[in-house]
Amino acid sequence: MLGLRPALFVLGLSLAGCSLIATPAQTVVREEIAGHRLLVQLEAAQPGTPVRFAHPITDDEQHLAERLDVLLAELVYGRPKGRRLVSAIEVEDRQRLATALARGLTSAGPRERIRFLLSVEDQAHTPWLTPSDRQTRGVAFVDIDGRFHLAFDLLDDRVDPDELDPYDPTERAQTRARLVSETGEDLGPADDGAPRLWVAWRLSEDAAPPSALDLPAASAAKLELLDELLRDGIIDREEHERRRARLGAENPK
Repeated sequence: MLGLRPALFVLGLSLAGCSLIATPAQTVVREEIAGHRLLVQLEAAQPGTPVRFAHPITDDEQHLAERLDVLLAELVYGRPKGRRLVSAIEVEDRQRLATALARGLTSAGPRERIRFLLSVEDQAHTPWLTPSDRQTRGVAFVDIDGRFHLAFDLLDDRVDPDELDPYDPTERAQTRARLVSETGEDLGPADDGAPRLWVAWRLSEDAAPPSALDLPAASAAKLELLDELLRDGIIDREEHERRRARLGAENPK
């Protein structure tokens, strides 16, 4: 048993207009290794609700896990007003999560998405009167254009489960961390302006590329994010200019 409170796995959420039924989720992976707990489940869409998931993935599970591990390795985060960037997930946990997500994507039906929770016990660095576990939580799915989506509502956060709100990670993030990705696409805030941490990658080379009409808006959103990271002190001027130059190379006029 993971020893995690049921409040962490409340269903009945929504994804891009996709209401999820409040029934027990199917568990794909449930592990605990030396205080590192991992749970991956499948959530089904309500009958009659349209979805745009390309599940199950037919790729070899091991090859898919290796690809997901590469994508996860690109993610780093910074705290508000902090200057240090930190890998979103430690190497061993990242590899385990990539393997579990690959299993979920190859097991999920066309109306299911993947919900994951990684909880790491950290007694040694626990601040006074704060929970001892560092939690990373979110959802994942592949759309019909072959893009792998990953949305977090917690990102290496210490939070009491009783204080969590039941928001959908694709609509709102509960973490105060700022997610940074070298090549992932930042999709910006939700329609109501609420912050969210949501990135998407092309999963394979034969996946459909984004429309040329989408590139200016996507580039503008990334540049705006870079400016915010600089203002918040998460990245310095040198890193800011390097990333701006990379965006210019990826999206030439």
